[in-house]
Amino acid sequence: MHVKSAQPDATPLLLIHGWPGSILEFMHVIGPLSDPLRHGDADTQAFDLVVPSLPGFGFSGPLTEPGWTSKRMARALAELMRRLGYERYGAQGGDLGAFVAPDLGRVDPGHLIGVHVNAATMGFIPFGEISEQEVATFSPAEKQRAERLQNFLS
Repeated sequence: MHVKSAQPDATPLLLIHGWPGSILEFMHVIGPLSDPLRHGDADTQAFDLVVPSLPGFGFSGPLTEPGWTSKRMARALAELMRRLGYERYGAQGGDLGAFVAPDLGRVDPGHLIGVHVNAATMGFIPFGEISEQEVATFSPAEKQRAERLQNFLS
């Protein structure tokens, strides 16, 4: 969805859903964020909202190739914002979006104004490489879980 505010000074803002979510997560905030005057708040910043369906989720259709990491999704969203004509924009992400939004700062730092994330169950857990020394201390079940997690994230 692309919802342009009637206010000329509206700030472009990406709203990025999580898993197993969709753009429907944001339906209740679209009006107040894009048209705060009509929603009783004359002193609030208005936003041009870009609410994409992440690749492979909800309304986007199936993926045809592997490798859609949060960083690749961030690159695609940065390109989307460029094609929409936005020179500077903010991003909000929850759950899986809490990975994608910070990656926008890594792939498009010259255009991203700021990032807000939520969903402590997903967005703040530090994932990454696990050293061989640490894996050696895992039980067989823990090794299997770590492998499944790495497969999921890739």
